[in-house]
Parts: sequence; structure tokens; C-alpha cells
Amino acid sequence: MSTTIILAYILIIAGIIGWVVLVPGGKRVGSKFTSYITIFGGAFLFASCFINLVPHIFLGEAPYQFVTPGIHFKIAASVMVGFLIQLLLEQLTRGAEHGHNHCPCCEEEREATEHHHAHHPHPGHCHTGAVHPVTGLIIGLCIHAFLEGMPLVDIDGDIHQGLLYGIVLHNIPITLVLVSLFISNRYSFWRSFCLLALFAVMTPLGSLCNLFLLPPNETLQSLIMGVVVGILLHVSVNILFDHDHNTFTLTKLLLILLAFAAAYFTPGCPEIYPLF
Repeated sequence: MSTTIILAYILIIAGIIGWVVLVPGGKRVGSKFTSYITIFGGAFLFASCFINLVPHIFLGEAPYQFVTPGIHFKIAASVMVGFLIQLLLEQLTRGAEHGHNHCPCCEEEREATEHHHAHHPHPGHCHTGAVHPVTGLIIGLCIHAFLEGMPLVDIDGDIHQGLLYGIVLHNIPITLVLVSLFISNRYSFWRSFCLLALFAVMTPLGSLCNLFLLPPNETLQSLIMGVVVGILLHVSVNILFDHDHNTFTLTKLLLILLAFAAAYFTPGCPEIYPLF
């Protein structure tokens, strides 16, 4: 395994576990920063799907040579399957992939805090001492991370850098949601660390399983990438059209344009951008 691949795995893991420093003292990142990084990451994912990932799906071994005729329908179907998989996973994750907790009581508390209003606990809800549900959330996020990591490294050992940076960016709001829940549940530092580490290793684990357990077949790899593209399109579209982010502002427009430009200039697979 090359040093570049190992460094990519380290970048993904460190980009998640590093946020555990917020747990001691119950530190929280401002909602404005979370919103900005979520929008930027969502736009980057959206652009990367069409600039880097979709072209790669239809490439054969020679540059710009299409894969086996008749596979195009299967690839299109795999994208739709990925979209549906993410739709089902969100029943567990409650939208954490696009920076949301979706706990009504916590959302009310956040809004009250932002507007400097007093928040009163609601009987029977999470603030009576019962913990927030984390198990299903972790399971859903781990499945999500495992799947999106599978095509990270292609059969030639080249990293899809657009996918790598997209994963790192959109893991930030996910991790902040997890850290917020750990703080609300009064989890210890080490318990929080272990749960974040579990989530962090799933993407490299998905990549390693694809590299060492699945056959290096062009058609199979194209279908796997199609599933991941469907997942990422679902996530990115939800972010860009989310009710919390849909107010048009100049800042949002600039973030989206900047993300599109970053995705455009991010090196794709060597077959697409041989000059990079």
C-alpha cells in the first residue's frame, strides 16, 4: 500500500477524531461556522460528483473509452440505488450527514440560546435526564461512511481526490453533531473518543475491503462508484436545498461558487486529468 493512500486514511481519521477536544468543558462550535462549512462541503460534493466521479464511472482502461456496452443502464440504476440507500439511512441518522440533529427540544434550546431567551425543559423529553438516542445514529453513520469509502482508491491504486476532500469536508458537520450529542448525554472524553474513532475508521475500512476483498473488475467498480454518487447526490442536494440553508444570501452564493471552483481545480483520476 502506498504512502499516499495511508496519508489519505490518516487525514480522514484525524479530521474526525480531532474534534473530540470540544468534549471537555462542553465546548460548542458556533452555528454560523457549522452552517458555512456544511454549505461549502455540500456544494463541493455536488460539483465533484459531476466533475470527477461521474466521468470516471464511464471510463474504460484507455482514456475516454466507454466501458462495456449495455452497462450504462446498470450504472444509472446503481446511482438510484445509492440515492435510496441514503434515504433509508437517514431514518437512523436523522439528517446528521447534512449537519442536523433533528431533536425538536434541542433545536428549541439552540434557537433560544441564539436569541438569549430562557429555555425551559419539557417534561417527558430529552432534558428530563433521558439520553439522546445515539446507537442508531452511529450505526447509520458507520454504514454511510463505509459505503462512501469503498471507491476512494481505484484498482490502479490512485486516490479519487475529489471524493477524498469531499468526505473530509462533509465529515465536519457530522462530527459536530456527534460531539454535541456526546456533550448533551454527558459522555466521558474516552467514550466520546471511542465512538468518534469507530466512525472515523469506517471510511478507510470500506476502502480496504474494496481493495483486498472484492475483485478488481471495471464493471463492479463502476457500479460501486455509481452507488456512492447516488449517496453523495442525496446528501449534497439536501444540504443545498435544506430549509435551514435555503435563504438566499450573498455569503451562501459565494460559498457555493468557491466550492464549485475548488472542485473544478481538484485533481480527478489520472485518466480524466492527465496533466494533473
